[in-house]
Amino acid sequence: MNYRRERGRAILEMGEQVRRLDDSTYEVKSQTTPNTKYTLSRTAGGWDCSCPDTVQFCKHAYALERRLGPKARADRGLMMHEAGGQVERIAPDHYLVKSQSADRTYEVRDFGRGWMCSCPDHLHTISVCKHIQAVQFKGGERHIIQPHENARCKFCDSDDTIRKGTKKLKRGDVPKYRCRGCGKYFTDNLGFEGRRSASEHITLAVEMVYGGMSTRKAAGALGRAGCVVSHMTVQRWAERFGDIMESYFDHILPQVGEAWRTDEVYLRIRGDRKYLFAMLDADTRYWIAKMVATHKGTDDVRPMFRKAKEVAGKTPSTLISDGARNFAVAQKAEYAPRNFLWKDSVHESHIRMDGDTNNNQMESFNGNTIRHREKVTRGLKNEDAAILSGLQTYHNHIRQHLGLPEHSTPGEAAGIHIRGEDKLRTIIQAAAKEAAKRAAFDARQDGTCTG
Repeated sequence: MNYRRERGRAILEMGEQVRRLDDSTYEVKSQTTPNTKYTLSRTAGGWDCSCPDTVQFCKHAYALERRLGPKARADRGLMMHEAGGQVERIAPDHYLVKSQSADRTYEVRDFGRGWMCSCPDHLHTISVCKHIQAVQFKGGERHIIQPHENARCKFCDSDDTIRKGTKKLKRGDVPKYRCRGCGKYFTDNLGFEGRRSASEHITLAVEMVYGGMSTRKAAGALGRAGCVVSHMTVQRWAERFGDIMESYFDHILPQVGEAWRTDEVYLRIRGDRKYLFAMLDADTRYWIAKMVATHKGTDDVRPMFRKAKEVAGKTPSTLISDGARNFAVAQKAEYAPRNFLWKDSVHESHIRMDGDTNNNQMESFNGNTIRHREKVTRGLKNEDAAILSGLQTYHNHIRQHLGLPEHSTPGEAAGIHIRGEDKLRTIIQAAAKEAAKRAAFDARQDGTCTG
């Protein structure tokens, strides 16, 4: 028996023994000395604790590991990836990863049914250990979206530029740069070109709308901040950038779990009653796919099931829904195995409010994400309104989820980490960069074909 692990479990069960100080530092109360607290700092190998116990994993570290759950492994996998030199590629399905606690390496391999690691953590718990997550970051299965910092010169296309203050505009400031190559000055407003308002005002208004505030109240808040715009301008921003962000995330594969949930909630579109169908991952709470239909139990929802399969890159082992017939038809058509080589997919449709199989996560999603934002959806004019795409991005990558470890976002739980204080701006500018790359690639292809 691991006594430190058992004592760590007992510490956590006592409640109010662990306190978060910042993203990588925590505080745990001493169980033997009154008014004493130990500080734990995150390392790639585990935790550095200030307690007298000199082992790598003391009881305080085990208590913290239990509280954080899978997030602890994900954070250490990210640290190993960012440190560099920790992962060696042998083949596309074979990697060697350095141990963070001993002078040895672990094998990480994919035999066709997911990654497997030779480390004790994976062998004993069958979890996605930090070594697997480091490999996933290196291979692009997990993503880090960095904020836009260094602009390229508009005159000579050099990336050797430096920030030189801001250019004053009527409704805000735009970053100004100087190119060290040609010496010229230029402004860079990536993702917000042609907008007369500052990017921070735009993202603030869009986030307020997706967070549940009406467009009129959002416009009023901007006016008090010195940016006078109409509520229709705010509405257009929310719709425009909702489309941009959805297109960007369509090309990023989230690492969702094997159990998915689906349900519907009614909306008013042009005064008519419509139903929003949604597919949610049970492990990460990631909103995978959506569609709007006219009828609750008879409309074909196969397009949403197909879209979810494309977004996740796989089918679920378990699908949980109510007993509506259209869910059963879509599950059989899209997820049921065609032969013995396909993965089995079980449909759980006999749900109970107080049983082991319930759909409480979807009911909570319907209430907190959709019902709480009826002011946002009230003005929808068509069934494919971009505002729903914005709500999906806000749920997945901006809003912290109270049901996830350390209140992380569903996107972070699914391996998509967004850096920067203004996450919406980071996403929009990353989408603009990706669109520019695709346009340049298409132009080269057209030139090659013409030549």
